[in-house]
Amino acid sequence: MGTPVDRADVVMDRGNASRCRRRGDADLAGDVARSRFRVTCEEYARLDRRPYHERKSRYLVAVDRMLRGGLCDRDIVVDIGAGYTELDVCLRVDHAWRGRYVPVDGWIDGTDIEEWTPEFECDWYAALEILEHLRDPRRLVEELKASATRGFVITTPNPEVVDVLAMDPTHVTPLPRGLLESWDLYTTVHNFYGQHEDGIAALWTRELVR
Repeated sequence: MGTPVDRADVVMDRGNASRCRRRGDADLAGDVARSRFRVTCEEYARLDRRPYHERKSRYLVAVDRMLRGGLCDRDIVVDIGAGYTELDVCLRVDHAWRGRYVPVDGWIDGTDIEEWTPEFECDWYAALEILEHLRDPRRLVEELKASATRGFVITTPNPEVVDVLAMDPTHVTPLPRGLLESWDLYTTVHNFYGQHEDGIAALWTRELVR
């Protein structure tokens, strides 16, 4: 007779087998991968970080870019890699914005931004401090160009001022301002992390902004 743990494993295996028959091995494997990725994101989210008021400048800049691009209360903003959804706080508290905010993040539902693709067109996208974490940030930029009906904004550390790879062990791709501009993004430099012009904001809009 097996131990209680053994019996539990058998029950779990039977349940997994049943789900495999209903949904297929590929679907189950995807669920497992998303679950593991979500745990990884939760662990990352528990790392020490500066208080919101010390990081607020990047959100203020991002909102300012979207407002310059025509953001209004009828718009939907999808926040990619939303984390603690602080962009939503900035939109509503500092700018009294009343539109719809949609967070997309690995620790919410296991979404892997490296492979994520928008399912529907949307007014605005924001990817703040996200692209430097991706092996292929250009892929996401092109996805957003295809899906955004109004535009999108990104922020990222400025590799001409700070060592992007040393800032965070999950940073893999420094993004110089010239590279972003070669992707047809309008860039500006800002003080985000404690040094002069150590951050970059980049805006893309479907229609020309004057």
